[in-house]
Amino acid sequence: MTEQVRRSARLVEIENLLRQNPRGLKTSELAERTGYSSRTIQRDLAVLESELNVPLIEGDGRRWRLMPGATPIGSVRFSLQEARAMYLATRQFFRHQWEPDPDALSALQKLAGALPPSIASQVLGAIAQQRQRPASRSHVAVIRTLTEGWADALSVQLQYRSQRAGAVLSTLLDPYLLEPSPNGAATYVIGFSHEHDQIRMFKADRIIAATLTERSFEPTGLDDVQQQLRRSWGVMLGGDDDYEIAVEFGRAVADRVRETNWHSTQRLIPLEDGRVRLELRLPSLLEFVPWVRGWGHEALVISPPELVREVAESMALAARQYARGDSSMGK
Repeated sequence: MTEQVRRSARLVEIENLLRQNPRGLKTSELAERTGYSSRTIQRDLAVLESELNVPLIEGDGRRWRLMPGATPIGSVRFSLQEARAMYLATRQFFRHQWEPDPDALSALQKLAGALPPSIASQVLGAIAQQRQRPASRSHVAVIRTLTEGWADALSVQLQYRSQRAGAVLSTLLDPYLLEPSPNGAATYVIGFSHEHDQIRMFKADRIIAATLTERSFEPTGLDDVQQQLRRSWGVMLGGDDDYEIAVEFGRAVADRVRETNWHSTQRLIPLEDGRVRLELRLPSLLEFVPWVRGWGHEALVISPPELVREVAESMALAARQYARGDSSMGK
């Protein structure tokens, strides 16, 4: 590797480190993280400012940071296997994204330029199909405002449709995270709701309006939120207690159950006649119920009792509707 290539890679690394640390880093900290001397880092910072026009600010304690909104200098390049991963992620995104997200399409357009031509053409074709769909300007505006609040740690005033209250409510929210549902069909914002005085999550599709404020916040309890997400079946946050779940699957679907890693806590136990038992721990049952129902009679819930009751009642109601030949669920 030539010195010019090494310097180019180092400049991109320094810029990335400053972007990831908005409060700034000292020259000595940059030197430690990159493995180069402080003198080399000082020269690189001068190059970033004078030759590449990267807006740097030397703040208190001689900490260097990027001016907010600075454009990245690094170009994106992918290996063949990285390109394959990006293509699959793109297909997953488009499969469940009905309304086109102009920011996502713009990002994917740039990514296509870094992909091998045979893969890029398929991504570009998918982008073209998405652009033919009608877009919701209000939804895009909400997502963009939430993103700005999330990125800059600024509170956002929300108006949202509450399913529980059956009315439009409002709250001041400190957005901690933006999180997609497992199937990508919905986006949720998780943060501290001042109206509820606790961490809550809101589905972006139910937010009518979002207004960015100048009130800054410091996330508290973020590690707990991320830990709960790792424990959850999807994106629903539960309480401190876990449900010990056991479901037995029939022989016809046992292979399909065994070949997938469904959850980090799962345990698969072989049963007689080729059946299999799935055991796991979840903080909430809300998202797990429709998944179990999707297996029909091939899944038998063993525990906990509340899950047994909910699935049994749901299946019994469905059976009665089919027995009557009802064409509408309300009858």
